[in-house]
Amino acid sequence: MMRINVYAENHGWLFEDMKSWFRRLTVEGTIISVSDLPDPAADAWVALRTREAGLSPVAGRTVACVHDLYDYPGLYHPAGGRGAVHMVGGLVLCNPLQRPLLVDAGINVEGKRVLERPLGALSIFTLRESMPEKFTIGWVGRKDARKRTEWLIETLRLVDIPRDALRVLLAGEDLEGLARELGDDGIDHELIDRRVHPIESCPPLYHAMDALLITSMTEAGPLTLFEALASGLPVVSTPVGWAPYFAGKSPGHVLLADSPAMMAAHLCDIRHQRAILFGDRHAIAGLVRRWRLDDWYPEVIRLAASLVSDSGRDGAGGNESFHTEHHAIHSLR
Repeated sequence: MMRINVYAENHGWLFEDMKSWFRRLTVEGTIISVSDLPDPAADAWVALRTREAGLSPVAGRTVACVHDLYDYPGLYHPAGGRGAVHMVGGLVLCNPLQRPLLVDAGINVEGKRVLERPLGALSIFTLRESMPEKFTIGWVGRKDARKRTEWLIETLRLVDIPRDALRVLLAGEDLEGLARELGDDGIDHELIDRRVHPIESCPPLYHAMDALLITSMTEAGPLTLFEALASGLPVVSTPVGWAPYFAGKSPGHVLLADSPAMMAAHLCDIRHQRAILFGDRHAIAGLVRRWRLDDWYPEVIRLAASLVSDSGRDGAGGNESFHTEHHAIHSLR
């Protein structure tokens, strides 16, 4: 049996959610262990956090997962924070813009085995079956400059919806200050701390929304986009990650906005079409049906296993693409 070790230091809910699903996973021919640091007794490794790939005992038998589109100067330099990506045997990419970003950084992507597909939502994210009493806007994330929480506040101040008919559902980490601002503005709201609420508790959160708002300045996914769509929700988003692709497929269900004013206008439109969009929930969920996070987990393990040679566990597997989803998104390029 091949021993595959999945690791990520414990810095919060996202990767801890992933680790919990890897722990319950079974893939034929493998023994999967999950830890905060790499297990030196393993045959191959999966670094869930890109910069931690350098901790692995054997780079050529390591898969590095890339979950973002960060390209800070020197980030992927061999001596930079993610320099180990040059040496790993496998890559997990979730957005077609990541490949050219890595190639521009001098990384020989063609010389590695690559799993390239959107992560998708877990199958536990099912269709909503009712509308909330008040028009409810959801926002999911953490207090981080890249998430632009100030856009959420400004959007809600601009939106032409009576306060007594509006509710905001916040879910994430370090959002207590944001919740206080909503309270000061007289907006009914609920705060769910994702550090103490596991992923299994999240589907009902989406069922309690009318729309998801994404205010980020950069994303490669995000997971919340897929979770909302899988739940049958319309999404208002900045043009990040996969949002432009889905907006091109279904512009009435994924609405792009490059300012709080535009976001506010879209949310008003969604409120006016609330019943129609609820009726569209099956079509909305169909946008993301082909991608399930449940399938991504075993694919990552099989990619790691492919890096181990049959003859003696002596290194990476050379120039092949393990699996790709190359319906390249022209609107993202």
